[in-house]
Amino acid sequence: MASLTLQELESMITVNMGDYKVACGEKKLITRDLGSCVGIAIRDPKTDVGGLIHIMLPEYISYQHDAAVRSNVETAKYADIGLDEMVDILVENGAKRERLVAKIAGGAHMIANPVISESRDISAKNVAAVKKKLGELHIPLLAEEVGEHYPRTVVFDTSSGVMRIITSGREDRML
Repeated sequence: MASLTLQELESMITVNMGDYKVACGEKKLITRDLGSCVGIAIRDPKTDVGGLIHIMLPEYISYQHDAAVRSNVETAKYADIGLDEMVDILVENGAKRERLVAKIAGGAHMIANPVISESRDISAKNVAAVKKKLGELHIPLLAEEVGEHYPRTVVFDTSSGVMRIITSGREDRML
């Protein structure tokens, strides 16, 4: 992470694994260590209200059967319910659902396994679940950098909508 200065890091809002944060204007959100997890940046380009979520798993099945159980769940861990919650918070903060757009990164195949193909491992399931949920929410996916075999750090600028992808030993990418 040598490409970020201490001053930059101190000014950013950190999004931990299984969490999300929402910001507006000149704020930057950062999430680290996206291996098989997926980082999803969603933004309303007119209001600059944006959010970044670091999901770990594709879906939380149990909540469909027991609302009391769901209330104790860290929803941001799951693509299906975490994205619902973050979008609701974006709207509460001034975003309009019909203007939301998304970018995603992560979903890396971190462990080679000859028994489980890459198309069936958790990373591929996470990416598929995120894309499915974005489709259900009618949020266009503008850009993505997923797959491969390396972890990523993501910095999301809510004012410009730029998603900066930082990977050790590689040049930064801007989506």
